[in-house]
Amino acid sequence: MNPDNFLESINKLAEDVHDELKEKLVAFYLFGSIIISEDFHPGISDINTFIVLSDNAENEDIKIIRQIYKKFKNIPFAIPLMLREKEIKDSSDVFPIELIEIREHNKLLRGKDVLLDLKILKENIRHQCEMEIRAKIIGLRKMLFGIEDIRKNQAILYKSLTSTIVLLKQTLRLKDIPIPETRIGIIDVLEQTFDKKLVGIKNLYQLREKREKLSILNLERLMKNYLEELEFFSEIINEKIS
Repeated sequence: MNPDNFLESINKLAEDVHDELKEKLVAFYLFGSIIISEDFHPGISDINTFIVLSDNAENEDIKIIRQIYKKFKNIPFAIPLMLREKEIKDSSDVFPIELIEIREHNKLLRGKDVLLDLKILKENIRHQCEMEIRAKIIGLRKMLFGIEDIRKNQAILYKSLTSTIVLLKQTLRLKDIPIPETRIGIIDVLEQTFDKKLVGIKNLYQLREKREKLSILNLERLMKNYLEELEFFSEIINEKIS
């Protein structure tokens, strides 16, 4: 399904949230793979939204938002990211990657653009990137330990690929290298920049596109390549990028 087919529902969702929250809604963003249609895969990709609330909004307002989203249960909306306006600035050193990714690839559907002038430091990006890549490495080692659960592990790998590419593209950002729009373009530039063949990541990307099912032998080979590539980038971020 073309992501454009969801636009009417997305706009209706933004309108309903605005009508219910009124002045408590500061901004409503659409972001993620649906912005770059080539990276959106129906049945795999979620539709991501970011709701910025006023500083006087209450946690009780989440119930209102939840009820609105429930009306669109046939649309693959992910649970929205929700922050108060003040929390955005306070979070720029904790979640810099999420905020800079939303800032660079979004569609503002309601309200004002609160991300436009947000200051995000490279060192904070590097720190979050290293932490999350190392967490992925630990997770992959656990998956190798339980390799027999093929279907579960394959589904986890497919789902994790998007966040992995987002993390690895930060190595390009930290080196001030222009970042391609598409995921496959990012993988190609990573290979060229670091003179490293990303066999595991590329194979995982291609297999996800085809939705192929793997044998335990092929899954293990894929996971080992993927793990080795993440280990490579964890060292790159830790030692060579400042």
